[in-house]
Amino acid sequence: MAFGFPSSFLHGLPLNNLSKNKFIFKAIEISKKLNWQLIEINKKEITFETVNSQNTWNEKIHITIETEAAYFISSSNGNQIYDKGRNKKNIEAFLELFYEADSQNENLEFSENLLSEYITTLKNNILNQNTEAIKTNRFYSFFSIFIPTKNYFITPILINLNILIFILMGLLGVNIFIPEIQEIIDWGGNYGPLTTENEWWRLLSSCFIHFGIIHLFMNCISLAYIGLLLEPYMEKWQLLTTYLFCGILASITSLYWNDNLVSAGASGAIFGLCGILIIFVLFKKLDEKLNSNLLLPLISLISINLLSGYKDGIDGAAHIGGFLSGILFGIILALLDGQRKKAIIAIYSVSIPLIIALSIICRNSKMYIYQTMEYENRMQDFVDMEKMALEAYGSSSSKEQMLYMIKDRGIYYWEENIKLIKELDKLYLPEKIHINNKNLIEYCKLRTELYELAYNKLNENTDKYDSKIGYLNSEITKIMTVIKNNSTQEF
Repeated sequence: MAFGFPSSFLHGLPLNNLSKNKFIFKAIEISKKLNWQLIEINKKEITFETVNSQNTWNEKIHITIETEAAYFISSSNGNQIYDKGRNKKNIEAFLELFYEADSQNENLEFSENLLSEYITTLKNNILNQNTEAIKTNRFYSFFSIFIPTKNYFITPILINLNILIFILMGLLGVNIFIPEIQEIIDWGGNYGPLTTENEWWRLLSSCFIHFGIIHLFMNCISLAYIGLLLEPYMEKWQLLTTYLFCGILASITSLYWNDNLVSAGASGAIFGLCGILIIFVLFKKLDEKLNSNLLLPLISLISINLLSGYKDGIDGAAHIGGFLSGILFGIILALLDGQRKKAIIAIYSVSIPLIIALSIICRNSKMYIYQTMEYENRMQDFVDMEKMALEAYGSSSSKEQMLYMIKDRGIYYWEENIKLIKELDKLYLPEKIHINNKNLIEYCKLRTELYELAYNKLNENTDKYDSKIGYLNSEITKIMTVIKNNSTQEF
């Protein structure tokens, strides 16, 4: 058995005065008996591809014809570490028929013109074949998932990219089993308050970030098998383009539906490919056997996964957004079947305006929510500085220490709170919060004026400020009541 990446087997065959022309004719006849598919042919080289009943990875047999010998290389189209002896058996089967072939034509002479006409005919037959290229619907080995082949090219690249990013995250300190939410955000997770603040690249980057090795494994396996079924029926750029657009639209759907959720993972884009696959099945774009056997299991599997998206910790909105996007793209591809350029142009023409429009709608609809969240988070600073300002009043026994605390601690923090509220008031907030901000600024100003009078009273050792201090305490009590009542209302 042969080993390698891909595994292969080499063999030389002496022609023993058999002309190159005769060998080519003889090789073609033998290939028909072996049910090998002719891929390429010229006067020096012939390439065949095996066809097997299980429709798994096959082998390619390349024959180079020299004057005195022909050299065979049978190599696996897949990426199995070993071939279980299949490549060697291919060549042995050819040689057995070669030696058993009828020798009645041994003395015939084939002219160059006859050979040229024969090769031209074979080439035309290859070009005019309307049958689809041999497609795979299962993996020969686990390693087949990761290495690109003829009809499985973009999918393994996407899988490897997801794995590479995950490995990089792990090497740089991210927990590969249960990463911190902040780590996911730092690496490009889709987090509304940041995404809508002009970090729109998160819509795409989040599709390649995963919440741990289990999340990555499940998505890679799902992507591998959906890609294996779908990719043979799509152009490479079609698959890549629709995958990325489905992922972006899934992220936007998550952004719109969820208020404070960090979203990441390839599942939205994978559900998009599922949507395309369902349309291809309904439009009968796959092999007849796949069309008849795949529809009900596929619909059942997708339905179960969409329903499970409502569980805690699963971003069901992204799944639905990606799936609906895939349905749309699948319809475009099915209607424009065979028109590659028009299909790609149509997908871009639909996707880009849709992404822009949905992003604007999402930002406008969430602006209140995200900026209100920012407001509430930063109001904790207000509470902390208010506490320190209040503690500064009457916290020391000596006059000098008291004067210092009132001026350099109390008044300072009240003025800082005024600056903070004025800054927060620039956010896009509900009108009731803006009204309450005015009350908070007035409250801080009253506190500042009270502290200034208390400073003067203590410094001058006089009672002439007492009436004014009493009035300010009364106004502070009133404004605090207003603020408290407003705070109990829902914004």
